[in-house]
Amino acid sequence: MKRRIFIASSILAGTLFALRPQHQKSPVKLELFKTLEAVQEVLFPKGLDAPSASEFGATAYLANVSTHSSFLASDLRFLKRGATKLMEKYSDFLTQDADKQEESLREFTQSKLGENWVAFVLYFTIEGLLSDPIYGGNRNESGWKWLGHHTGQPRPQKPFAQLLEESSDV
Repeated sequence: MKRRIFIASSILAGTLFALRPQHQKSPVKLELFKTLEAVQEVLFPKGLDAPSASEFGATAYLANVSTHSSFLASDLRFLKRGATKLMEKYSDFLTQDADKQEESLREFTQSKLGENWVAFVLYFTIEGLLSDPIYGGNRNESGWKWLGHHTGQPRPQKPFAQLLEESSDV
C-alpha cells in the first residue's frame, strides 16, 4: 500500500497520531487535522443539498495531497500556523457547537491571517469536493453527482503522476 493512501486511511479511521510529509522533518500533529476537519465541516456542513465535508472526504484529501513532494512546505506551514492561531484564540473550538464554531470562524476572519487562512482551507476543501476520487476526496463521486458533472476519459489510474526516473516507460 502506498504511504499516502495508508496515511489518508489512517486519518479516516481516527488512528493517526502523526503525519510525516516526505519533505518535512517535523510531524504534523493530529490536532491540526482535527482543527482542519472541524473548519471544513463549518464550510460544508451536513444538511445542505451539497455533500458535507466529512461525506466527501475533505480532510482525507488534504492529508493525501499534503504528503506529496509537490505540496509546498510553505503551504503546510501556513496551514499549521492558521490552525494554531485559531486554537490559541478559541481554545474550545473543537468542542463548540456548529453555530458557535461558525461565529468563531467569522470573528477569526476579521484578521488578515484568519481571512487568508480560511480562504486557503476553503480552496483545498473545494478542490477535495471536485477532484477525482483517486486523490482521496470526492468520496463516491459525491461532488460530481451534486453538480451533475460527467467526467472526461480517461481518468487517472494512479494518484499522482510518476516522475520520469520512476517510470518504466523511459
